[in-house]
Amino acid sequence: MRRMPFYLLALMAAIGWCTVVRAAPGDDSGGFTIAPDKDEPLKIEGEDVVPGDGSRFHIRTDDNIEKLKEDDVYSSGLNTMFKVVAIVEKGTTGGSFTVSRLRGNSNPDRKFNRISGNGPLTIVVTQTLLDLYKAGGPFLHPLAVLGVCTILLSLNCLWIYRRRRQCSAQFVREARAALEKGDINDFGKLAMKSPGLFPYVCRAMSDRWETSTTKDIESRCQTAASAQINRLRVPVRALNLIAAAAPLLGLLGTIVGMVIVFEAVASATGAAKAQALAAGIRVKLFSTAMALIVAIPSLFLFWIFNQKLNGLIAECELLAEEFVHEIRILKRRKRRASAAASEADDGDGDDTDGTPIRKPQTASHKPQVSTEAAP
Repeated sequence: MRRMPFYLLALMAAIGWCTVVRAAPGDDSGGFTIAPDKDEPLKIEGEDVVPGDGSRFHIRTDDNIEKLKEDDVYSSGLNTMFKVVAIVEKGTTGGSFTVSRLRGNSNPDRKFNRISGNGPLTIVVTQTLLDLYKAGGPFLHPLAVLGVCTILLSLNCLWIYRRRRQCSAQFVREARAALEKGDINDFGKLAMKSPGLFPYVCRAMSDRWETSTTKDIESRCQTAASAQINRLRVPVRALNLIAAAAPLLGLLGTIVGMVIVFEAVASATGAAKAQALAAGIRVKLFSTAMALIVAIPSLFLFWIFNQKLNGLIAECELLAEEFVHEIRILKRRKRRASAAASEADDGDGDDTDGTPIRKPQTASHKPQVSTEAAP
């Protein structure tokens, strides 16, 4: 009684081996056959496959498909069959054609095996980056957006992080000449006309110059420089964000895709399950690969442009210190001139304070005649 289950299993295996549907001689169909009626389920290696939905796929290959004809049937994917409905180009060096899903619900895999027809026994699909992108899943769309943003931010950084734009040599030369002449008005006009970080700081130097002390000017310059530097750091901070967020987004896409693949192959068994699992994981890992393609250049670009911006900031700080020193000298000259003018005004006021000026009297020395008689 204990050996009865083993005998039953052996008998069932023998019956199953004898009743397996085999291909006709000379037809390399791999054990696949098409049911004559589309409404009846298709039997593929003992599994039921639902009729296809007729979805069409454009296939490109480098194999010899000179003998390929329309209505040829191929199997690809997980228990899925496709029918050739249109041939765009064919030859000994490859070509392209369109297939329609005849049975099953899986997308075409990289390899097609002939079921019926006169075409080649196997066709290896040539996949491009666009094909992988379409098969990678919806998470590749935000990654593509991040890639485009990386390109735009890099071009923006190349444009704005230039010494000619942020600290022009011509502006520095003309502004220094204006300060040496003591012409603050001309200095302020030059700063207003020129764009960039250093001209923006120079505007703060010339603003309310008459009524501001040197400490007020220094504080105003620091505030203006901080505000402008924060605006200039926005592109490099965005590059840093992309470098950090892209790998996480790609990993999320890969995990979600693998979950979908596991659910799709849960009902499959044997070699078909392993093949479908490997194909699905290979496609979904492209999400992580694309994320790294976006993140790695973003990280390097962030470091390059951040260093370039720091160099511009350091150069502007040195020039700002030099110009503040010139303004301090002008302030000292102005105070000395004001003190000299006030002293001159005070000296003139001592003679005209309202006190009447007395003229010296000239006494006449006339001899006095005595009226007394001499003794």
